[in-house]
Amino acid sequence: MIGQKNTHRRLMRVGQMLKLFLEKERVTTATLSREFHTTPRTIQRDLSFLKQCGFPVSEAGPGVYRLDKDIFKNFELFDENELALIVALKCAVSQLGQPFQKAADEVFNRLYQATASQPIYIHVDESVPLDARLMSRLLKAIRNKRRVSFHYASVNSHPATVSPYKIVHYDGFWYLVAKEDGTGIIKRYAMDKLKELKMLPTNYAAAPKDLDELLRQSANIWFCEERNLEVVIEVNKKAADYFKRRKIFPTQELRKEKPDGSLIVIFKVGNYEEIRDILKAWLPNARILNPENMKKSFAAELRNWLLWQESSIVNHQAT
Repeated sequence: MIGQKNTHRRLMRVGQMLKLFLEKERVTTATLSREFHTTPRTIQRDLSFLKQCGFPVSEAGPGVYRLDKDIFKNFELFDENELALIVALKCAVSQLGQPFQKAADEVFNRLYQATASQPIYIHVDESVPLDARLMSRLLKAIRNKRRVSFHYASVNSHPATVSPYKIVHYDGFWYLVAKEDGTGIIKRYAMDKLKELKMLPTNYAAAPKDLDELLRQSANIWFCEERNLEVVIEVNKKAADYFKRRKIFPTQELRKEKPDGSLIVIFKVGNYEEIRDILKAWLPNARILNPENMKKSFAAELRNWLLWQESSIVNHQAT
């Protein structure tokens, strides 16, 4: 808790420090020390921290520093809290290495060039809160190819020893993709359920070469190494245009357009769970044609939901 408070104070301080750099051509350590009621040594550490995070801070003379503002074209749009967040993000990305750092730099460059009048808004769903220390330790284990153990506090709580391959983000949740000892199965573990993480002294071989491609071809965390199952649906005319304009699943194939404007669409999946919830979002404008067992289980699930919903209506009327 104390460590989190110290980190928060430091980020806020360097955010305010960036604001001063943007307002002035040059800033002295003495000025910063007085401004933030701290020692010159602390200010020196903060300046080093900014440099490590990729901010172009340079010494213009003894105890005098400047910030290269060429890449900060519109930073006057950001307040101190937002600047502190940008510092935190750049610091986190700097620990991921290539190619993440290169990709992040391109994103930040576009951010720097943004203006308040740009007619674009992108909504990103809020993620489950993540322990930064846990993330850092897992990244270190992955970089060094070290096996880890932890207690997985899921519905079926259990200990696990794994070879960690990747940290991935789907639908607002962070997951560890790792090969389980004993079974050799590649599994996904929700990171907010990892407890008592320990880095083990033993190493593992490299992650499967096709893992990145497997993740790219996945719409959610229910990915599988082989997609040998086929799901066939019919989409009515009302929703057909959406399926023509974009894929709702990476392996989507438009098989047939019927005279009434409806579509026959096919998906290749490795697990029916991959597509089940995605299809629910398209009710009542889509129906499952095959496989028969999925069609029946889907219908049974909806019937049970209707009974549950109707019981809520009856209970409400009774009260």
